[in-house]
Amino acid sequence: MGFGKAFLFSILAFVGLNFIFTIIYYAIGPGFDSLFATIQNHPLMIFYYLFGSIISFPSVIFNWTIAQPFFGSLVLTDLILGIGYLAALIIAAILAGKFGESKGQCFGGWLLTAIISTVLVISGVFLSDFFKTELNTVYGWAMTIDVLLINIIISCTINIVFYGFFAVLVSKTEYY
Repeated sequence: MGFGKAFLFSILAFVGLNFIFTIIYYAIGPGFDSLFATIQNHPLMIFYYLFGSIISFPSVIFNWTIAQPFFGSLVLTDLILGIGYLAALIIAAILAGKFGESKGQCFGGWLLTAIISTVLVISGVFLSDFFKTELNTVYGWAMTIDVLLINIIISCTINIVFYGFFAVLVSKTEYY
């Protein structure tokens, strides 16, 4: 039961926070007309808006939230997007850790959340050329589909390990 709770709360927090920060990003930046036009013309982009933070490397999030404002090149929309990506990943991992009954269940709940999110993003890449183009634009990549998939899988693996630490850290069980 602990694994199910860890996964459920983790995925709900992950999707919810990605949704909230996507709305904030579009309210401040491009506008809702752009969001609705993109979803209407390319419905698979909803996968990116709800699960896209799993494919960003922690170094990219660090650059958006800390390095750019520190060096004076603050772009508010990048800052909001970076904070949203950071909050969604950390809070989802922490909730997986709080609701799991053992360290394995905590890490497993976060692992399943990350894998399902990555599979949905990869399905969007395979099914939509616009999705692939958007990823290349947002992250500054200029990659073919095979290199893009390798990059997505590597970033998911890094995020599983990096944020899985938070899930295990806040776990209820202790080793004596």
